[in-house]
Amino acid sequence: LNADFIDHQKYQPAFEETYQMILSLKGEDGTVAYKNHVKQFRFVDTIGFICPFLVQYGLKFNKPEAIDLAIKQITEYEKYGMMQQEKIPCHTYNVETKIPTGLFGWGRGFGWFLIGLADSYLALPSEHPQKIRLENLMRQVAKSVLKFQLQDGSFTWLIFDINSRKDSSTVATVAYFFSVAAEIPELKEECITAKEKCLNYLQSVTRRNGAIDFSQGDTKGIGIYSQNFDILPFTQGFALRTLYYTGGIKNND
Repeated sequence: LNADFIDHQKYQPAFEETYQMILSLKGEDGTVAYKNHVKQFRFVDTIGFICPFLVQYGLKFNKPEAIDLAIKQITEYEKYGMMQQEKIPCHTYNVETKIPTGLFGWGRGFGWFLIGLADSYLALPSEHPQKIRLENLMRQVAKSVLKFQLQDGSFTWLIFDINSRKDSSTVATVAYFFSVAAEIPELKEECITAKEKCLNYLQSVTRRNGAIDFSQGDTKGIGIYSQNFDILPFTQGFALRTLYYTGGIKNND
């Protein structure tokens, strides 16, 4: 949907199929589940998985209801899946009880929220009535995440515990978020500095072949977090996205 070198109308049936798959996971509360067998929970991952797609799809094919679904997914998570003290999400929340479930401060889960929020914010045109709402949330989230960056630019896999292992996948996604948040004037200076610290840290854990090391492995379920830290394509991708977004890579690099 972001590619400007393809005919989007030609691929519209594939986009529609993806949209219908998302709708098939929609619950009675009006938000989208992660999988059919866990429909009672809303996972933070879904913010990054579907919200940017829904906004772009809605804009390109004139489906405002798709945009509305993306905004609802984000704002309902803010309402029921966030800490009271900080804008830091929990892994999941139960749609029936509205109780957060799993860890608060799981780094890559936070990363998925940041990706979804940042890309949805970027996609919305300035005149859209929800733009200001997402911008305000961007401000609040940025102020929270800045508090947990370590001196060397890293974040740990459990961001509240400085003694837990550092996680490159968290650092890469936060770096990308900082790149986008720096477009908001009052956040510009802090976020550019924080992003550069993230990139410097990632460079320090990059192998000679260019692969970034020490990313947490895949999560197996609510409360079951990997203790394996290795190479992860996800991390590589968001490090590259950060560099492209901020002009750090040229076409011949």
